[in-house]
Amino acid sequence: MPMLDTDHDPVTFTRKPLDVLIAGSGCGGSLLAWILASQGMRVAMIDPQPHPRFAIGESSTPVADMILADLAARYRLPKLAPLAQYGTWCQVYPQLRRGRKRGFSYFFHAPGKAFQPSPSHTTELLVAASSDDFHCDTHWYRADVDAFLAEAAVEAGAGCIAPATPRQCRYARDRWQVVVETPAGDLAFRSRFLVDASAGRFGTRFLQAGDRTDLLLSRSGAVYTHLRNVRPWRALLENWGAHCQDHPFDCDAAALHHVFPGGWMWQLRFDHGVTSLGVACESSPAALPGAGGCEKIRSFLAQYPSIAAQCEQAQLVDPPGGWVIVERLQRRAARATGTAWAALPSAFAFIDPLHSTGIAHTLSGVERLARILLSTGTDSTQVEQLEQYERQLVSEVALVDELVSAAYANTGNFSRFIAATMLYFTAAIQYECRRKQGLQEQAFLCADDPELFHRLRAACCYLRETASRSDANQRESIENGWDRVRQWIEPYNTVGLLDRDMRNMYRHTVAR
Repeated sequence: MPMLDTDHDPVTFTRKPLDVLIAGSGCGGSLLAWILASQGMRVAMIDPQPHPRFAIGESSTPVADMILADLAARYRLPKLAPLAQYGTWCQVYPQLRRGRKRGFSYFFHAPGKAFQPSPSHTTELLVAASSDDFHCDTHWYRADVDAFLAEAAVEAGAGCIAPATPRQCRYARDRWQVVVETPAGDLAFRSRFLVDASAGRFGTRFLQAGDRTDLLLSRSGAVYTHLRNVRPWRALLENWGAHCQDHPFDCDAAALHHVFPGGWMWQLRFDHGVTSLGVACESSPAALPGAGGCEKIRSFLAQYPSIAAQCEQAQLVDPPGGWVIVERLQRRAARATGTAWAALPSAFAFIDPLHSTGIAHTLSGVERLARILLSTGTDSTQVEQLEQYERQLVSEVALVDELVSAAYANTGNFSRFIAATMLYFTAAIQYECRRKQGLQEQAFLCADDPELFHRLRAACCYLRETASRSDANQRESIENGWDRVRQWIEPYNTVGLLDRDMRNMYRHTVAR
């Protein structure tokens, strides 16, 4: 989809000043462009890469679905609405590749040992996020979805110029002046407002957004790719005599997590037979033996025979270069807004894919920035709104960082990892409940609720600080830990999280 725009002439968007120029045409940037253009704004996107293209960040959540549905209704975008649930997506857009996601599934592995199922499910955790297959969440095959959203933005009147590599960017005379290099030559844009929808690179280079990654608690790297012929985990469990009849949903129709000391593997299945698979670990992927991604994954699988059995016939699909290695996933800018510019959450910061927060957080940023940019208030009002938006992003990133770091600190003990994971579900369910009540201007995951934030942070600190303690009676220590965490979340625990009678099988966590 190269050089997309409304009349196939990118020069059109250089002749008059734009209302908004968006640096990046991924799912967030394209959706924002679609909304703004549909409301009559003059908008263009610039991106170094054309569509379609490989990308991860594919696991949606109930929160993401809620925001999509609300955006479709608010801005009268009927083409967007079917993406808010798996069933309508399949009916209306069968050509857009996707996967079924009923919830989250987790399985604990000890190094050098086969997976050990038990009737009490002590090495398993399944958390339902939907009541049935039709109304469930969706894994986004990003090459298709991003291209679809960019095309929809163009149909609404936005420009999409790609490939276009930014060369110059400065703010003068109340306008942004941006020069990009394209195969057809340089293009110069003028714009009243600028949005960073990149992966942070644009803000670092051109907006003096700064770098405060040092403030983050989490530290992890990853090796990932897309594969075919990854065996269904449920089939292996059944062969090993696991009690799969207790599962509230098919564990493969989920964001599947293989948890091991120091990290985890994700598996997201798409309906066309491809699986997004990656290993994230606390230490840098460089610590895994081997020169390249394929060798590093082989050395990892040698430690975990059950996962190795699942992947023994797997074949690389994309990206063309094979496995992608990221030495550190975390990044955080010092600023999310400035004079006539703002960053989407994904451009401001990224923590880790552990809790599938990426798509929902991005959509929440799109929702808020669209509201601000379409507001008819004064310039001073917009400045105040942007300052509030930045404060919210800072608190949201801090909360996600707390939740992720507490979970990583306890990957070596699955019961404690479950306790840490329930803190995320507490925040997510609260956010869903409040959105259902019409509270759509709150911070993502209710990060601006001081009482909830305090309780979650206190529980995270406790779980991190006690993670490495050796206790003579480990069982008693774990039970006390569950009790303490349950006390912290008790005022917000509306679905019975950390209920021992559930035996780690949660059938009903949908916000009521």
